[in-house]
Amino acid sequence: MQVVLFAAQSVDGWITRQGEPGDAFASEADKTHFRAAIRACDACVMGAKTYEVSKERMSPKTFPSLRRVIWTRRPEARAAEVVPGVLEFTAESPAETVARLRSDGRKRCAVLGGGEVNAAWLAAGLVDELCLTVESRLFGSGTPLVATVGGGADPGATLDVALELIEARVLAAGGPVLLRYAVKR
Repeated sequence: MQVVLFAAQSVDGWITRQGEPGDAFASEADKTHFRAAIRACDACVMGAKTYEVSKERMSPKTFPSLRRVIWTRRPEARAAEVVPGVLEFTAESPAETVARLRSDGRKRCAVLGGGEVNAAWLAAGLVDELCLTVESRLFGSGTPLVATVGGGADPGATLDVALELIEARVLAAGGPVLLRYAVKR
């Protein structure tokens, strides 16, 4: 199964704006690109915070064939929301999630995380591609693309992922820029 991490960020590397959850800052060009890219996926993984912010946009009506796996420390607290084969909540590891999705016949999984989810999937070595939209904005603070891995004091300290640029293109006049990277193994 191919695993693609999708994110939109500011030029200075923030995937949220000064504590505001979600990607409301993302341009229409990015949103159009994102919808098309997600339609090419049959599964996605996101953290509970990302799910809360995006559950209306990511509804089964919008993406009917997309299986949604929500990472949470307490999946049992969300049991009433489960829709078998469509929406589930888990505390399993990235490797366990990939193995289960693969055994269910899934071919392409989108990682739609916040910084912690992104870091966990990258650190586990399960991401094949990074699809990053860089918006023409500066925030100065917010949520980083990759948060602290393994509890260290330095964000991303235990993470060293080599990437190879496979595509760079401007999505709209004046930006944003789409950057696609293959994760080098």
